[in-house]
Amino acid sequence: MRGAPFATVSVSASSPIPSPEFVITPLLTVLFFVEILLVLAGLFLLLRKPRMLGLRLLGLAPTRLSASPFRVSEIFLAGACAFGGAIILQVAFITIGKRFWPPPLDGSMGFFHVLVAAGFQLGLIAGLAHAWFWHLRPSRRSPALSAAEPAPETEKGNAFRLVLRDGTLAFIVALPLVWVTSFLWQNLLNLFGIEAPPQDIVLLFARSGDWLSLGAMITFAVLVAPVAEELLFRVGLFRWLRGRVTRSLALLMPAIAFSMLHASLAVLGPLVVLSVVFSLAYERSGRAGVPILAHALFNLNTIALVLAGFPTGEEELRSALHQIVSLLH
Repeated sequence: MRGAPFATVSVSASSPIPSPEFVITPLLTVLFFVEILLVLAGLFLLLRKPRMLGLRLLGLAPTRLSASPFRVSEIFLAGACAFGGAIILQVAFITIGKRFWPPPLDGSMGFFHVLVAAGFQLGLIAGLAHAWFWHLRPSRRSPALSAAEPAPETEKGNAFRLVLRDGTLAFIVALPLVWVTSFLWQNLLNLFGIEAPPQDIVLLFARSGDWLSLGAMITFAVLVAPVAEELLFRVGLFRWLRGRVTRSLALLMPAIAFSMLHASLAVLGPLVVLSVVFSLAYERSGRAGVPILAHALFNLNTIALVLAGFPTGEEELRSALHQIVSLLH
């Protein structure tokens, strides 16, 4: 697992981030074994009902997600507003940041990087909000278009409790799939001799020194980015595609778009798998809060590992595994 997917933040080539020597710490060791337990729990959940997993992938399992009532032009409008807002606000924040809070010369995390991430994610949300309130909400659409299919019957019970349960389970199920995909993806890149450094944002977290900026980045990664990206890719794109295109396209198109948004070849494959898991969790539950919570937990998990010193490079990872295994003997 090599990425904290929530924003694209570039690190200037003229200000490389230093790579500190890798050191195994008690905290990292504890987090590593907690991660192993979570992965094993995810494997247990996956293997407990393999037939249901196959039916879910094929779209044959029961679902609580109703069909999207929007036309293709309205989906394009929402996407244009989202990315238009993201670009406009990010450019504005970058301009302000360069004027008042220029990036640190040593390439470490500073308030400038917070503004870059905040501009993009807040711009996505602002664009989607504009599209909804001014164009897509039922009172703005014609009566014929605003008449959506009745939602399927949902589980009785507290909505928050159901979201908490299903979102946590989706996160746990995603972990072993992402770990295995990361391993296979990295070996595939190595096979073709492709260099794929970790995401710049992950390196920034690993070399962070400004606690205020770090706290702000974590807040955006865990609270803002999951909302923006899940509303766009799951609630918007995936829900509209299912039932209108083939099953494979409905799952893969949002997944590939989601992965490409993070602009890192190193995590392209794993993020495709992660996105598919989020889509299936959303489809099963019919609640947008489920993939949002799973996404937030995944980001938090990744950040915790990186801040604890989890290696971000392949050689460091091998060294870490060797050192941790040696502790068991």
